[in-house]
Amino acid sequence: MKKEENEFRVRAIGKSDLAMLYNPHMSVREALRLLTRWMRRNEGLWCELQELGYRKSCKILTPREVEVITRHLGEP
Repeated sequence: MKKEENEFRVRAIGKSDLAMLYNPHMSVREALRLLTRWMRRNEGLWCELQELGYRKSCKILTPREVEVITRHLGEP
């Protein structure tokens, strides 16, 4: 079975790139703010990210961080 080109794949990705996948109709800044708000308001997600060593200032998310985010928020 061939994967579709638009299918999301867990991988290392820039935080702003992931934010834009979730909110393509917004500016990068707005999308990043919204993604960060979702992450902080979801207590289970935020705790898991903290356990992985996530830092607010990071620019690139690890595959494990992306997996945790998409498990809690759904795929973009």
